[in-house]
Amino acid sequence: MLTSLSKTLVAMGVAVISTAAASAQTVRICSDNNFWYPFTMVEDGKAVGIHIDIIRQALSNLKIDVEFKPLPWKRCVSEAEEGEVDAVATASYKDERAEFLNYPADAKTAAKSPHRVSQVEYVVVTAAANPYEYADDMKTIPQPIRAPRGYSIVGDLEGKGLRVDSQASGDEFNVKKLLRDGKGSIVTIPEVITQLEKRPEYKGKFRVSKVPVTSKSYYLPFSKKSQITQAQVDAIWAEIAKIRDDEDRMATIASKY
Repeated sequence: MLTSLSKTLVAMGVAVISTAAASAQTVRICSDNNFWYPFTMVEDGKAVGIHIDIIRQALSNLKIDVEFKPLPWKRCVSEAEEGEVDAVATASYKDERAEFLNYPADAKTAAKSPHRVSQVEYVVVTAAANPYEYADDMKTIPQPIRAPRGYSIVGDLEGKGLRVDSQASGDEFNVKKLLRDGKGSIVTIPEVITQLEKRPEYKGKFRVSKVPVTSKSYYLPFSKKSQITQAQVDAIWAEIAKIRDDEDRMATIASKY
């Protein structure tokens, strides 16, 4: 018969084994394979970018293995819905996504959540010859407004009754359509345009409005079908926040891009 001490030691052993198993579990994360510079991109078939690096470092600090899987955005979200991946890197809050994705509790209401991976601004981009400058009124944005298929900004714009072209899967496709048609606009993040303008074929071809259309918190939401526990999820979100708020570490990460 086991003594009380023996029972305690056995219980402690089981707990240690369980903790080790949880730590060894690989977190499967899909990311958008669109050129969403500098946050998520694909190089040599692998997911890279500031958001990827923050998440990778957070999981490494927690001794959790991670596997990133770059996919077309709609497929990435669909795989999270089905539980084929554990999390999405990264996504802003949408009610319809929250039906199958586990977001931080304040994601729906916070303008700048402490649980975010980062804060991202969207701006209006027009052809260089167009003198339009956005001044905090969405209804004035030149239409058609182009934004990638499945992105939350599409719903924001359509909710204002605006005509949105969301057929393209990425920003560079929309850039080419804008330059081809010479009218309308793109709503995207300014960093994408800054990077594209470094290429000779795009240099000097755009006008970027200074006032942002919106600012969104982007998260690492987890599939509600994932086996990752809520305690692990909370620990991951907390570690992401530590890295995001560490100015020296973020400067090192950003310097790569």
